[in-house]
Amino acid sequence: MRSWLFFLLLTFVSAGAFAQTDSSAQITADSTSSSIQPTDSLIRYRINGVYLKSIWQDLKYTVARPAHWQKRDYIRLGVIGGVTGVLLAGDYGVKQFFIHNQTNFVTSVTNQIEPFGNSYSPYLVAGMYVAGVIAHDRNLEHGGLMAAKSLIISTAIYATIKSIIRRGRPTYYDSPFNFDPPFSKDKHHTSFPSGHSLTVMTVATAMAELYGKDHPWVPWVAYSIAGLTGVTRLYENRHWSSDVWVGLALGHFVTKSIFRRHHLLEHKKAIAAGLAFY
Repeated sequence: MRSWLFFLLLTFVSAGAFAQTDSSAQITADSTSSSIQPTDSLIRYRINGVYLKSIWQDLKYTVARPAHWQKRDYIRLGVIGGVTGVLLAGDYGVKQFFIHNQTNFVTSVTNQIEPFGNSYSPYLVAGMYVAGVIAHDRNLEHGGLMAAKSLIISTAIYATIKSIIRRGRPTYYDSPFNFDPPFSKDKHHTSFPSGHSLTVMTVATAMAELYGKDHPWVPWVAYSIAGLTGVTRLYENRHWSSDVWVGLALGHFVTKSIFRRHHLLEHKKAIAAGLAFY
């Protein structure tokens, strides 16, 4: 059951990737009458020193972004913080709701969805990269590396937060306000934020960024899977609702930041080459 779900997801992403490749090829073909081709401004990664260096540069860019926030960014932060506060107040009630509404059928469904936040997402990213290398598809290869970079950076940030905020898991504690000192080693205090939620949302956002423009259905499918994966963590009593919310938000906005920097670099390259048109 799990294997065919993963295969189905990999198939739809690969289809989107190859469709985007066809779109890029059309752009190139339509611009052959000009000496300037827009595709010349694209930055496409391979595993080399440039790519490895970009991981560190993107990490620094993402961590430093709050220093350059604008009004809309603070509004967004306020919304996220407000929702987090509401969920903190309702964490215990949400836990009780899921505990008292478990059935064999729902459990069987969540068992199929939960791996998207663990094994499926990294396998999907690796599969994209390998498929791109084998098929000599630079867009698919690059997409896999962009998703991998997003996953590496978001995981590094998430692991740092989790080591500092040592929140008790709902599996072991009834109170959502049970905390240990920072950097404690108690494995029962590893609830905040949700790693499954962060992982699946990171990959979902990367898929939306890579293929959503040409295929509007991709974000709907990707984000739906991410949201359902977060719900499974509540159903399985592995996380508080605020853990899941922050994990999803962190994965989304870290990935958006990484793609934002990539687009800025492409724009600068286009300007330098005289390819930017207004």
